[in-house]
Amino acid sequence: MKRTKICVLAVLCCVGLYLCLPGSASANLVLQDFIDGMELSGDLRIRYEYKEKDVDNEDPTDRMRQRFRLGMKWNNPGENWKIAAGLATGGSDATSTNDTLSDGSFFETGDIRLDYAYAEHKMNNFKFIAGQQKNPFQTTWALWDSDVRPAGFTATMDLKPAFVTAGWYDVYYADNDMAQMEAIQAGLKTDIITGALAFYNFHDDAPEIMGDFLTKEKFGRKTTDEDGNTVYVIDYMDPDYSYQIIDLYLKADIKTDMLKISPHAQIFYNIGAEGEEGQSLLSGEQKNGADLLDPEEENLGYLLGVKASIDKIKLGVEYASIGADACVPLLKDSDWGSALQYVDVEGFKLGLGYALTKHCELNATAYLYEAKERDIDQDPKTYHIDMVYKF
Repeated sequence: MKRTKICVLAVLCCVGLYLCLPGSASANLVLQDFIDGMELSGDLRIRYEYKEKDVDNEDPTDRMRQRFRLGMKWNNPGENWKIAAGLATGGSDATSTNDTLSDGSFFETGDIRLDYAYAEHKMNNFKFIAGQQKNPFQTTWALWDSDVRPAGFTATMDLKPAFVTAGWYDVYYADNDMAQMEAIQAGLKTDIITGALAFYNFHDDAPEIMGDFLTKEKFGRKTTDEDGNTVYVIDYMDPDYSYQIIDLYLKADIKTDMLKISPHAQIFYNIGAEGEEGQSLLSGEQKNGADLLDPEEENLGYLLGVKASIDKIKLGVEYASIGADACVPLLKDSDWGSALQYVDVEGFKLGLGYALTKHCELNATAYLYEAKERDIDQDPKTYHIDMVYKF
């Protein structure tokens, strides 16, 4: 951890030195002659969060959080490649770059980490990306959290209006082995309509991935080992259970001089969810009817929504329903459904925003959801108020 902080600080110092020195001196110090400039971009978000789990004898969460991101690109047009890297606040969790203010001590300072780093090669209509990268697939938060950075290799063919994106990714490394994902998406994208069909194949069987990547403590069955220690095991899932997700994404952008409306929909189906009643991912709870869930009946998820912008005002209404075995829980949106194990949830995400200036906006978001099949008398709610500055 200490070495990581030193490396990050060194990068930030170099960036600061580059910005402060005169143009000719900074170019000689930082950039090779084959690099055509360096691009910087980023944002700062200050958030107030109120989260209510609707559980007896448990106080709501009431906190301030912030997110800072800095993106950098080095372009080599002569050889048709570029290097991109980003820094962001937050921890190692793939679905969050938030840093909770004053968490644990007075005015505690936060950490900053490597968010992504990749090389991109482009040749005519073909693009190849190697490294940890921004999500290259057309999707929504119901299946992929916007903070997730797939690590591996992506190839894209842009045939306007058609496109094909395919990739291989290292999802999780443990015990000298990799949990892998192959993915392919094909579709059409115009100024008005986007439609894409994707297939995501997690190469290792889900019980193996669940045991480490999704953590046994979150989804496993609580028991004791031979020494009497509390342990969590995932021994109730069918050995053939896996994540093989077929995904359809649709979006339209309807624009006038004053108004933009974007209806969108996504439906995904996990054809790899094998097993009988009691072998669902959530059956490890063994309570609230979870042990009755059948993975072959809980493998569907969908989202329906519309976003609109009128001058400086933005509005959004989205409804989602996600079965217990429809997707990988800890890769979908981390705010919607978090109080109920992320999946087997249904409900709304409501958004309202106002652009104070061209690069500064005020946003409010509400997450309202409940259990879909489990018999849980609980209606969690999460509210965010954000100030966002982009540069």
